[in-house]
Amino acid sequence: MKEFEKNKSEPKKDGVSEVMNAASNILVFADNTEKSLREKLMRKGFAPELVDKAVERLKEAGLVNDARLMKSYTEYLADKKLYGKARIKLELQKKGFDRELINGKFDECTEDVDFKENCVKMVRKKNLVQKICDTKTARAVTAALARYGYGYAEIKYAYTRLLEENEEE
Repeated sequence: MKEFEKNKSEPKKDGVSEVMNAASNILVFADNTEKSLREKLMRKGFAPELVDKAVERLKEAGLVNDARLMKSYTEYLADKKLYGKARIKLELQKKGFDRELINGKFDECTEDVDFKENCVKMVRKKNLVQKICDTKTARAVTAALARYGYGYAEIKYAYTRLLEENEEE
């Protein structure tokens, strides 16, 4: 009985199959970037070379696909959070996506997103329409929208459109 308890308290950390098992347990809960999966496996005490082999196998099987995950996360940030391009890129970097992947695939991931319309939606969502009418508070709104990742052209479009709508009412 003591032998069983000893083996139970000291998990085996020397084979790729154990790393694959741990990785599948991690991936069951949520998709992970390659970087975050590697970090989690290393924290569990697995050897770097075994982690590399396991991650390569998972990539070959399509279970770890940073490009697919980046597209999904980008769509979420644009559609639900209403972030602009700059903020989305920042959030992707924070999430652990490779800069080369971000720079190479970002335009492809955002080709269906209308950031000008998202900027209009953001102003409405935050109830800032009245604040853009006043030049003093419009600067603060502009700064806030810039922090959400919108560029000058998108902010100008939103202001013009919303001010025109406000005049019609």
